[in-house]
Amino acid sequence: MKSRLNFKHLLVVIILPFVSLSTIAGTPEAPATQTSGQEKVEQLKAEIRKQPQNTKLVVKLAEEFYAQKDYQKVTLLLWKNIDKIDRNAILLLARAHEARGETGDMIRALNNLVSKDEKDAEAYSLLGNAYTMQKKPKEALENYKLAIEANPKLEPPYRALLKMYEDRTPPNYYEMRILAQDMIDNIGKRADFLEILCDVNTKDSTYDAGVTSCKETIQADSKRASAYVNLGLNMKGMGDDDKAKTTLKKAATDFPKSEFAQYTYGRLLEDDKSSIEAMKYYKVGTEADPKSARSWLGLATTSFEIKKYEVAFIAYKNACKYDKKNAVAFRRATTVLRNSRNSEWTGKFESASENCTF
Repeated sequence: MKSRLNFKHLLVVIILPFVSLSTIAGTPEAPATQTSGQEKVEQLKAEIRKQPQNTKLVVKLAEEFYAQKDYQKVTLLLWKNIDKIDRNAILLLARAHEARGETGDMIRALNNLVSKDEKDAEAYSLLGNAYTMQKKPKEALENYKLAIEANPKLEPPYRALLKMYEDRTPPNYYEMRILAQDMIDNIGKRADFLEILCDVNTKDSTYDAGVTSCKETIQADSKRASAYVNLGLNMKGMGDDDKAKTTLKKAATDFPKSEFAQYTYGRLLEDDKSSIEAMKYYKVGTEADPKSARSWLGLATTSFEIKKYEVAFIAYKNACKYDKKNAVAFRRATTVLRNSRNSEWTGKFESASENCTF
């Protein structure tokens, strides 16, 4: 007599491969959940109610508020416990005030630290930030220098001083060069520090030093587009035009997303009267950075030169959109059209160039 397979057994055979062992065992797997920020806050508040004297819990709660960018709660909580909290908590308090633009309270908190330790580099660095926000460059400069003196390996005060010297009119490249070299000597021969030195040497027209520092940057990190561009500019400054052109072309080819590389090579080609080629690189420059006024202007002037007025018209409008100073070049092109009696485009250029000024 042939045996029959029971229907229930058949279901087990079919379904079993698709059922997890935990389900068979009667303990279905629960999805993993992460505690939300608000849940953490409530947990910490509950713990603080049980242990109101536990300052560590108070600081943890402040850190959670800071992570959630609720800076006002950070400041209220930490000032309430100012006599109990440690140095790191006071630094957190200062940063919360910094985020809220409350420079007076920021300085008050940080003075609390430097009065206890005259070598607190981070406190001096943050004081520099506070005075910068208050537009007091002399006090800012003094505190950034104190920060570096206290800890030559602390990076933020170097960066802040570099920006201060760069923002001057004219920029103080001498001090910037010293700072960049100090960063290399004190913190390490990092590619980003070498890149700063390469850029400063280039802008200051110290071409020999520029070639050396730019080559060192490339050796440290071959993916830094600005180092190749600046290397080419230094070569050009030294009168080695062929090497400069080769280097700048390589930069533009290898780094299509670098507006700096596209613009610089485009400018070189335009200066050589190669408007058609230059136009191509300026166009890529506008794609790399759609808000680059200089690349839009380069595209405008080169396309206008070869009488591609539709492209030039759009490019001039964008050049003006991102920098009103380009209205002068736009009006100059309009005059050329008017003098050549190009009635088709003169009206359009006149109207748009007038609007550019406003």
